[in-house]
Amino acid sequence: MNILRVFLLVHLIWPCEINKQTPVAFYRNVFYVATDGNDNYPGTIDYPWATWQKAFTKAGLGDTVYIRGGIYQADAGDEYGVFVSDKKGGNLNPICILNYPGETPVLDCSTITSTSSNRGILLYNCTFYHLRGLTVTGVSQHSINTEAFGFAFEKGGPYTIERCISHGNEGAGFFGYDLDSIYLIQCDSFDNFDVSTKGYSGGQADGYVFCFASKASYTYYSECRAWFNSDDGFDCWKNEGTVVFDRCWAFNNGRGDGDGGGFKLGQTDDEPLAEPQRVLRNCLAFNNRFIGFNQNDGNVSMNFYNNIAFDNDKTGFSIGQYNNSIHVRNNISYRNGKADYFLQSNNDHNSWNASTGVTLTDADFASLDSTGVSGKRQRNGDLPFLNFLKLAEGSDLINAGVDVGLPYKGSAPDLGPYEKE
Repeated sequence: MNILRVFLLVHLIWPCEINKQTPVAFYRNVFYVATDGNDNYPGTIDYPWATWQKAFTKAGLGDTVYIRGGIYQADAGDEYGVFVSDKKGGNLNPICILNYPGETPVLDCSTITSTSSNRGILLYNCTFYHLRGLTVTGVSQHSINTEAFGFAFEKGGPYTIERCISHGNEGAGFFGYDLDSIYLIQCDSFDNFDVSTKGYSGGQADGYVFCFASKASYTYYSECRAWFNSDDGFDCWKNEGTVVFDRCWAFNNGRGDGDGGGFKLGQTDDEPLAEPQRVLRNCLAFNNRFIGFNQNDGNVSMNFYNNIAFDNDKTGFSIGQYNNSIHVRNNISYRNGKADYFLQSNNDHNSWNASTGVTLTDADFASLDSTGVSGKRQRNGDLPFLNFLKLAEGSDLINAGVDVGLPYKGSAPDLGPYEKE
């Protein structure tokens, strides 16, 4: 990640820092939305607005909106629960739409009955938005082949989407098209199923799909989860830019006619860049109906470091197309349905490499019980703390890796996403 992107990431993840006891932002205006509010009110904490659309419409450069907990109904008949176009925030004064601390606001879009392309929240050609702690559910198709997305971002960016949840939609939970950049931090996307896709029911509802992006675009995931979606967990179809996955989980995906892959990293058509355009580190792909980590016609350089594929119905890893620079190191593949497929170059220090000298058995893991993987996050938004797929005491996978620039303890990195304490 270059210096500019590090700078952007630091400022984008926490652009609307607040006092956790008294939610007062350090920017221009602070507004509030509540279930007992009124859109004719001034939007203060005592006289809040009633709808999310009012808040998104009114919030401008440097403003912060806090949405109180509860269920909010989208306007009946509209194509969108929320729609904003061409609104510009700034790097140091973004437009922030946040959950009120400790509360969970939910936008129920089951009232949307349009047979056009339906979105729960659509930001179109906007810049420097920060959404946090928002849930979108119930976006439906209502006719054959209608698109239906929970959160949608078309053109523009950067967008920072933090601790947001999208579930129970008849299309992808999070969708992006032709973006400059987007940062998804500790988000969840689950139980999305497109029931009305003709001839391919279930084939379009990914957990996350960010597509048709230029080579200059940048997509970053940190500690995001995707599960029980009818198609894939994470899909990079025709994303020509750089996509980074950091400590993300994809599991139990694939229903109906959907593919059911964990991480799908292509298709790409443009000439590849010199530097890696797909980076996956410390990620888990397990119990998916198809491939855990799938190159899928992604004709770009890739790095796979310290990931694990477990109990997927097909292969754990399928990375064997093209001769671009692809580095596959410190990974574990275990109990998947078929043998993995790799390019032989730059494929070393993994659980399947004979030169690594490890023997992989159930006893190498503290637990193979996935109970809790879809459960509540830790208080700070981190993924659930579980023993699942962590290495057991005495495993020969400990210190069996090679230094790839990630932190490690001991004489060498461990295999897989978890360093043994």
